[in-house]
Amino acid sequence: MNEFTGWSIIGDGELASVLRRAAEYIPIATRVTVIVDTKQGPEGAFALGSAMLQSPSERVVPLESAFEAVEAVRASVAAGECGRVYGCFTSIRVRRGSSSSDVRDAALLPAIAMTLDTVPGPLARVWARQASLFAPDDAWFVTIRLRDETLLTIEVMASEPDAGAREILVELTSSERVLRAEPTRQAVVVEPLGQAAMSRPWWEDLGERYLRLVLQRAERPHDGAGTRLRTAWEAILTSASSGEPVEFT
Repeated sequence: MNEFTGWSIIGDGELASVLRRAAEYIPIATRVTVIVDTKQGPEGAFALGSAMLQSPSERVVPLESAFEAVEAVRASVAAGECGRVYGCFTSIRVRRGSSSSDVRDAALLPAIAMTLDTVPGPLARVWARQASLFAPDDAWFVTIRLRDETLLTIEVMASEPDAGAREILVELTSSERVLRAEPTRQAVVVEPLGQAAMSRPWWEDLGERYLRLVLQRAERPHDGAGTRLRTAWEAILTSASSGEPVEFT
């Protein structure tokens, strides 16, 4: 907990530690609580990681939404600049050989949360399939249709050969524009003398950006985002298990 900055970061993992360090540089006058990968937290706390599913919080803010490019897409939708949104495609690819549970928790959950955060609206239909590409259950394919017929398509897979690579893509199609965000498609190229060049994935540090995003969201009323995410998640697991879509009335 950061007593002198106004932030209360609840959680024991590395991400919670990152946010505590970032909080030192973003002092605020009132108390704001973020719970990370835990069920415990006061009413009105912001949920991150598995806390988005485990806690009853309606204020779910996925870490990936703090990427500047991803937040720009969401802001454009919220401002009505895109006109009629037809669809959104989200892809997260992680290291090949990741366990099925890691693919689900570290790729599928962020992908679903980020997509629903970008494109609001009531759920109408969810269809999900867990697949095997290089190893058992190392990929997920999900389609979510909203009540206004907007189609959300999500794929996650453990397909990257580089142990440090993580690819994120969000592509939104609408009547006014097509917006594409690839926040992790950056690299530092190292060329050792007499050796082949090496590409090291690099992207922005999200600690401070995430806390600033939370501050922006704190000024907005609760919109049921937590319930929407948890409902979609349960439907995804049910559909993948049964092989049938889940319909909402």
